[in-house]
Amino acid sequence: MTIKCIIIDLGDVLIELDFSIFFNEVISPSPLNKPKTYIMLEFFRQSDTYHQGKITDEEFYKQACEILGACSLDQKQFYASFNSILSDINLDMVELIRNIKSSNNLTLICMSNINSSHWKYLKKKKWDIWELFDEFILSHEIHFTKPDPKMYEFALEKARCKPEEVLFIDDGLNNVRSAQEIGINAIRFVGLDNLMEELQKYNINLS
Repeated sequence: MTIKCIIIDLGDVLIELDFSIFFNEVISPSPLNKPKTYIMLEFFRQSDTYHQGKITDEEFYKQACEILGACSLDQKQFYASFNSILSDINLDMVELIRNIKSSNNLTLICMSNINSSHWKYLKKKKWDIWELFDEFILSHEIHFTKPDPKMYEFALEKARCKPEEVLFIDDGLNNVRSAQEIGINAIRFVGLDNLMEELQKYNINLS
């Protein structure tokens, strides 16, 4: 079956993530007498409702303060630190996607578990990536997050493709497995060289 659509994740695929500022400014000052890595994991475990657009910025800030035991930063400072997680763009991936777009007759969709704060922050960046995609599927807008099968079903409707006609690229193992369970071809992103090798198996022209 010919691939007619490629769906690509954002975080840790196209956008590089760096948690160091957030850890130092938000997690480390927490007064809770627990390992700080545990507090950070708990913070992100409880963030799904925000990624799904089910709570407001203010509600998420209050939730974060509750998880941390207190907030050393006010809401504006908190979000500045939180958004710093989106550290840079993977220029090699941008070039690869641009080559795929120009050399293949494909629909390109970006599908991301991303909250409204991160999305607004990204849109202000002067990163020349927005024209690369035909569609953006964002968790905070559709109220689902990967690996929920409903997110993939939504993507198939947008792509107007059968599962076997779609190729999904994501760094998350559970996300890849969930896509595969409903018949979507999927590649786990572990690096550019490996991705290029895998893409060629699906007869994707990279030049």
